[in-house]
Amino acid sequence: MEEKEKREYDENNNQAWQALRKVKEAEERARLQVEEARQKTFPEIVRRASEEAEEIKKRILAEARQEAEKIKKETIARAETEAAEIKKQTEAEKQALLKRAQENFDEAVRKTSEKLRQRLSSREG
Repeated sequence: MEEKEKREYDENNNQAWQALRKVKEAEERARLQVEEARQKTFPEIVRRASEEAEEIKKRILAEARQEAEKIKKETIARAETEAAEIKKQTEAEKQALLKRAQENFDEAVRKTSEKLRQRLSSREG
């Protein structure tokens, strides 16, 4: 019976070794698959990240351009409004100066006419 037990033991031992060998082979295959996946996945991740970064950059630049254009239009509109107001004020000041100049001219003509009349009447008299 000892021979039979030894054979069963050897057979069980052999099966255990074979199972262990299969487990190690499976682990090695899994490790290789993981490494292969890493090598294939990493460049893909980097490529996608780069593409996404480029898209984000384009979107931010487009938003910045739109904002700059909006600010530019608002600034131009304010400048035009201010220029129109300044022109209006300048025109009002010009009209006031012309009116005062006309009044001074009229007064000067009146005084000069009066002096001439006085001189003429003093010569006649």
